[in-house]
Amino acid sequence: MSRPAIGFVNNRRSERNKRGTADIEAVLARYPEVIRLDFDGLTRLHDIAKDLARLAPALIVVNGGDGTVQGLLTELLEERLIDPVPPIAILPRGMANMTAADCGLRRRGAGALAHLLETARAGLLDRFLVRRRVLRVEGLEEGRAQRGMFMGALGITDAIHLCKSRVHGLGLKGEAAHFVTLAQILWGLARGRRPPGMLEGGPVAMRFEDGEVREGRQLLLLATTLDRLVLASRPFWNGLARPFRLTAIRQPAEGLVRRAIHVLYGGDRRDLPADSFFSRGSARAELELGSEITIDGQFYRPAPGRPLVVTAPEEVRFVRC
Repeated sequence: MSRPAIGFVNNRRSERNKRGTADIEAVLARYPEVIRLDFDGLTRLHDIAKDLARLAPALIVVNGGDGTVQGLLTELLEERLIDPVPPIAILPRGMANMTAADCGLRRRGAGALAHLLETARAGLLDRFLVRRRVLRVEGLEEGRAQRGMFMGALGITDAIHLCKSRVHGLGLKGEAAHFVTLAQILWGLARGRRPPGMLEGGPVAMRFEDGEVREGRQLLLLATTLDRLVLASRPFWNGLARPFRLTAIRQPAEGLVRRAIHVLYGGDRRDLPADSFFSRGSARAELELGSEITIDGQFYRPAPGRPLVVTAPEEVRFVRC
């Protein structure tokens, strides 16, 4: 009896896969229903997405990091290659793995992959599905809209650059690197010191679907459909069950350092100065800013003279087991 096909998107260049994948290969050899599609910089994700459409798999497994998931979601959703998109399981083998931490597999090793494939064979995937909307960001310099689970700007992109340039050089990866980066930033702000050229913020204009408009200089800006971000933080509130959450912190923000824990881990309603700390749920946001943004760790620039338009029109099923 033939089994439903499973598409295995394998990013050979992701952080952990570069160290070797012999254990992963050994697991795949036991499951002939898994069709392996290698992404190595020579094969485009667009071509892999077209192969997946021809395969029509019952499950897509992504062996990689946040950037691999982001690129594949863009191809599948923007090109409408598979409708609906089958469940996606993320084997977290990248550098940050923030998406996987919220809606991917709970472990990154060969054992997690074997457990997933056995669950699929037994027809039990439905027990482990979580649903997340996917951001759509249009108005980018490259012209094409991008998909992803997290968008950040200003202090967010500064933190990523700081982590890559300083913290990764210490040999720290993943959540350990996130913790040290956050600690360095807060310690510097507490002492009135910023890394050269970083954490200066910038002007942002925000317009929402209900007519609300906010303008001013912001330290950071983020939008996400994830339930938890790095270090299991939830830096958003007043979501009101809207498709995505958006948070902005003014520059300068009143008492940011002493309120940091409350900002990151407070409840749905937080006693924070409203002129400095802004968060809400939204279905559509138009953002005017002049600096680069990140979508799941990939960097883009807004098109000159155009606002970024952020929506979250589709929901995708992820396997979390």
